[in-house]
Amino acid sequence: MKPVKFFVAITTIVAFLSTVSANPVGGWQPIENIHSYRVQEIAKFAVGMHNLENGFKHRLRLVSIRRGLVQVVDGLNYKLDVMAAGGNRLDSDGSMYRTEFYVRRGAMELKYFTPIFEGLN
Repeated sequence: MKPVKFFVAITTIVAFLSTVSANPVGGWQPIENIHSYRVQEIAKFAVGMHNLENGFKHRLRLVSIRRGLVQVVDGLNYKLDVMAAGGNRLDSDGSMYRTEFYVRRGAMELKYFTPIFEGLN
C-alpha cells in the first residue's frame, strides 16, 4: 500500500473511532466541531442531494452550518441545521434548513431536508 493511501486510511479510521467512542450508542450528542472537513462534506452532500431530488429547480448552496447532532447506530445518523442560499449570489444570507442523513461504510442516505424557522425546535 502506498504511504499516502495508508495515511488517508488510518486518518479516516481514527476520525471515525474518535467520533464513535465519544458518543454512546443510541443517544443524540452535539457535534463538537461543526467546522470539521467531514461535517462540511456531509452538509454539502445534503444540499446537493436536495438539489438533485428537486431536479435542480431553485438550486441551493451551503452557506454555513449552525448546529449539529450525531447518533451512533449501525453507522452514524447526523442532524444538521444549515444555512443555504439560492443561486450564485454570494451576498445572500439564505434560509435555515434542517437535514438528517445516515452514513454507513461510505454510503450516505438523505432522510429529509426541510426549511425551518429560527427559534423553533
